[in-house]
Order: sequence, then C-alpha cells, then structure tokens
Amino acid sequence: MSTDIHGGIEFRHPGVGTDYYDGEPWVFAMDLWPLYDETDYAGFRPVAPGRGLPVDLSSAMRSQVESCVEAGELDGATWVSWAELASIDRDGLRLRAAGHHVAGRGA
Repeated sequence: MSTDIHGGIEFRHPGVGTDYYDGEPWVFAMDLWPLYDETDYAGFRPVAPGRGLPVDLSSAMRSQVESCVEAGELDGATWVSWAELASIDRDGLRLRAAGHHVAGRGA
C-alpha cells in the first residue's frame, strides 16, 4: 500500500522575539514535492503520526493544507522537528510491505 505525502518545510525566523521583526514565527520555505514523487512505495513507518497541524503553523502552509484536512481529503496531519528527524534509527524505519523486499535491519 502506498501513501501520498503532501506538505512543506518551514523554519522559525531568527528574528522572532526581537524589536525588529514583527512577522509570523514560522516561515514557509518550500513544498515537499521536489524532494520525492509524493508517494511512499517503500513502506516507511511514520516518524511522528497523528499530531495534527501545529498551532503556530505559518499562514502560507495553513492555507495549503487546513481545508483538505477539515474536509477529510487527507487521512490526517502531523509535523516533525529537525531534532526528531536527526535522532531516528534509519535502519529500523522501513516496514515490510506485502510483495516488496524492504532493506534495513531485521527485514
């Protein structure tokens, strides 16, 4: 079974909390689609499932995904931090998909 993934990458503006910056704390940087073909055929286990949309999501990202989540067009929404991504066990991340060989420890 494949999973379509939609979303983007945001960064926390370094000027948050200073006198010179009055914009949103999180700034939309890019869509995820250039990084892969939007479908997970490899059977990766979700890193951070079911968290919903972040409360402080940028308005640009919110306008892209919020209506789809509310309309039930997406199975759900979640987010993950760079620190969490850096700490995952990449060898144990993949699941065995029916009919597919999946590399990694214990596969």
